Amino acid sequence: MPAVPAPPRHRTNRFGHAVFLVARIAAPVAVLAGAVGLFQHMQSTRPAIVHKPTEERVWFVDTVTVARTVVTPRLELYGTIVAGREVELRPLVSGQVVRVASAFAEGGIVHRGDLLVEIDPFDYRIAVDERKADRAEARARRLEIEVDLKGEKALIAQERELIDLFRRNLERRRALHDSGTVSVRSLENAQRALVDRRQRLVDRLRRTAILDARLTQQDAVIARAEGALARAVRALRDTRLVAPFNGFLSGIATGIGKAVSSNDRIARLADAGKMEVQFQVSDAEYARLARDGALVGRPVTVLWRTRDWDIRYSAVIERVAAGVSNGSGGIDLFARLHETDTTTLLRPGVFVEVAMADAIYRDVYRLPDEGLHEGRFVYVVVDDRLARREVTPAGRIGNDILVRGRIEDGDRIVARTFPEIGPGLRVGLPSSSEHDTPAAQ
Repeated sequence: MPAVPAPPRHRTNRFGHAVFLVARIAAPVAVLAGAVGLFQHMQSTRPAIVHKPTEERVWFVDTVTVARTVVTPRLELYGTIVAGREVELRPLVSGQVVRVASAFAEGGIVHRGDLLVEIDPFDYRIAVDERKADRAEARARRLEIEVDLKGEKALIAQERELIDLFRRNLERRRALHDSGTVSVRSLENAQRALVDRRQRLVDRLRRTAILDARLTQQDAVIARAEGALARAVRALRDTRLVAPFNGFLSGIATGIGKAVSSNDRIARLADAGKMEVQFQVSDAEYARLARDGALVGRPVTVLWRTRDWDIRYSAVIERVAAGVSNGSGGIDLFARLHETDTTTLLRPGVFVEVAMADAIYRDVYRLPDEGLHEGRFVYVVVDDRLARREVTPAGRIGNDILVRGRIEDGDRIVARTFPEIGPGLRVGLPSSSEHDTPAAQ
């Protein structure tokens, strides 16, 4: 029996492939159709949305109520105690130190006139005796010249009398000669005698003038002798170095047995009655204080803080430094402490606090520093909303700022600004937030 031919295999494969493509396309379409149907169902069954009106935010702020005032702030500064007068002690003569005072030591307290150091006076005493002898010799020589001068003046008077006598004798002889009684020779002798007497008078007048000159010269010799004696006496006195004022010693550099000269510095002495505080203000503070009035004469308070107690001193500014400090750019002021003496505990170099009145600010408002916005604006609460006002900073007191500008007494100023602040914001005031401006200082 003849064999039946098998059907072709390519038809079966083509059919299966078509079924696979249909299934691959239908699956995503079915999913998409289901999603669309689900969305439509949710849209049709969702509840209706009710729109509520937006409420305006209220910002709660702290405020201060301001009032125009006059303020005198206080500057809190720092300074150092210095000696208002300090001298270097040097011996006025040269020699060997033979004596020093018990107080002549580092930190020693001395009073005016106290002996500090004595230099060997032996040679200086001899020099005084020699100068006294020179003066006595010069005075004796003057007395001798003065006696000679008085004698010559007495002889001049006698010579004048003799000249007058000889002149009368000549006149008498001339009359007798005219009458023939006296010879010519006798007349000539009388004339010659008168001429001789007149010559003697001239000689004595010349000697008197010489003695007068010698007397003047001797007066100069005596004056030089007295000057030399005065220098010798002073040199002898200067062998004793005494304290020129009350004060504290430092830098001791000599002792018994040491040879010193007038160029040697042997100690320093700080005046206990002229203690000063040196402190510095900035150039802006200096300009402000100087504009408000003279700096010299202003009172300051000096506070010395120690571990166990605080000591206060009153002082007054006496002078201002001649120039600006190169390091800090500030200006040094010097204030003299009142009523200091050798019992004062302060010493040069002590670090102290200094307080003084700053310049007077008139017609200003005092606000917290955080109330100033962008350096030139403040915000005022007007009918529960903020209004911006421009102001000009005039000064500072601690954490507060002094301003002038378009604000009035009784305005409520925001005490602390925040990033979102701006004109027109609605604000609320906590019950404990509003307070008055700090009291003026």
